[in-house]
Amino acid sequence: MFVRKFVYLVQEAFHTLSRHKGITSISVIIMSLSLLMLAVFLLATDNLLRFIGQAQRDMKLYVYASEHADKATIERLRGKLSAMPEVARVVYISRDDALANFRAQLGNDADVLDALETNPLPDAFWVVPKAGAHNRESIASLAGRITQLDGVDEVRYGKQFLDRFTAIVRGIYYVDVVVGFIVILSAVFIISNAVRLTVISRRKSIEILKLVGATNRFITMPFIIEGAFQGGISALLSLVLLFSVTMLSRRFVPDLAFFGVDKAVLYLSICVAIGSLGSFSALRRYLRTES
Repeated sequence: MFVRKFVYLVQEAFHTLSRHKGITSISVIIMSLSLLMLAVFLLATDNLLRFIGQAQRDMKLYVYASEHADKATIERLRGKLSAMPEVARVVYISRDDALANFRAQLGNDADVLDALETNPLPDAFWVVPKAGAHNRESIASLAGRITQLDGVDEVRYGKQFLDRFTAIVRGIYYVDVVVGFIVILSAVFIISNAVRLTVISRRKSIEILKLVGATNRFITMPFIIEGAFQGGISALLSLVLLFSVTMLSRRFVPDLAFFGVDKAVLYLSICVAIGSLGSFSALRRYLRTES
């Protein structure tokens, strides 16, 4: 019984769409363009967060040993750093290796180092955090504990870089929330008005259904299915347009990535819900005024 009723409601929804192809097509096109703006912001956010995450994963802490630290102190310090739970890898760089690397970086200007009587560079370590310890709080905590170790003179980890990135990410989330809210409201408004026109054109049919005892829920369901269908088709069209733009943009930004399957499915689900909400809003107001 339930399956038969559901099939009837779906058929009724598609009959309505086929009878009002003009209104449906215009609504789908306008809604696709509205959702495209939301998809562009979401894709830009996804790529930017991916780039930021990659930059954070590549971050290291630079631990400089004290000038008077002997070999035994250096070895103890290496052991303590390796034993920390947040540390994935520790690379020791002796002062001689550091000077050699600096000389190689100077290239043709390396002759200026010949005037040095002693090596001014300290022994140092590269400390690579584990995957779950790349956020600002974890790295700052790790740097603070390393600073207190015997034989450590200074710890550098790009504090300003992390603070700036954290502020950027927070700003991106705020922009996404505002843009998403505006786009969702506009999409609901578009579908709501399109469904309202359909409802007005079918006023007599709805009145007959009410006279024979049809509930508001039974009358509303085909329109909600219709709105969900419009939302889904609009989302697919916006994704196709965005995919085309992404492929063209890769000529200038080779690392630009499109949504994964899971995120695309989530986006489609949200758009279907938006379409259903628009239809429900239109029917609710109409049935309220008619009752």
